[in-house]
Amino acid sequence: MIIVTRPSPYGEELVQLCHQAMLPAKHLPFFRISTGGDLDTLQRQLNRLQQGDIVITVSPQVVNQIYSSNLSIEFPDFIHYFAVGKKSAQQFQTLCQQSVGYPPVDENSEGLINYLHSIKLPVNQRRVLILCGDKTRPVMTNSLCAQGALVTKIECYNRHVIEYSLATFQANSNDYLVITSIEHLLQLEHYYSNEDKQQVTLIVSSNVIMNAAKKQGWQHIYVSLNANNQNLFKTIVTLCHNDTKPLMSWTSNAPHR
Repeated sequence: MIIVTRPSPYGEELVQLCHQAMLPAKHLPFFRISTGGDLDTLQRQLNRLQQGDIVITVSPQVVNQIYSSNLSIEFPDFIHYFAVGKKSAQQFQTLCQQSVGYPPVDENSEGLINYLHSIKLPVNQRRVLILCGDKTRPVMTNSLCAQGALVTKIECYNRHVIEYSLATFQANSNDYLVITSIEHLLQLEHYYSNEDKQQVTLIVSSNVIMNAAKKQGWQHIYVSLNANNQNLFKTIVTLCHNDTKPLMSWTSNAPHR
């Protein structure tokens, strides 16, 4: 069974892809998404920006919440726009009608930081708005602040934990768990024992998540190219059909206890 934990609507989309390929899958999201408390300040913050300032979106959920809130936002055309991944960039570009850059590899915070460095974008004394959720990792904020940027985080969406009974997640050696954030990985600790971690296979969307999962004792981990549903689906199909391995994998050689 393929268990997809990412929130709506992307979790349902991935499950549908699996069903179309005749693969058993179900959607068990760990978080419900709602509108963030800072979203109504977004236009005011945008109005304060000047030539050369920067806006970064960390997730497609930012765009979803702007649309669902029926806000009419005017995005200035004299600033730089970036996103942490291709999907986010495409959706954000449609919303703001401006060019949106994103890292060509490593579609995560670290990848975007490296990308900004590679294009030599000056950030010292630039205002940077980070459009994010309420539990976003601080790595990007810390890095930009260390370079002298004036960073403001805008919480555009909130995540609310969805709780399940322990029986919902019964470990099986044929199970694949799709994990696309550190927060999802942490939720697994409520449902899987150390013994369970020797049976279930994780499919994760970044090396950052893989390294965190290794520290938590997971024994079988495969890394997709990124969190894009098409790439996650390709990794799932590869594993389920026992074809060649995906981009990267890690299996512990530690003895079972």
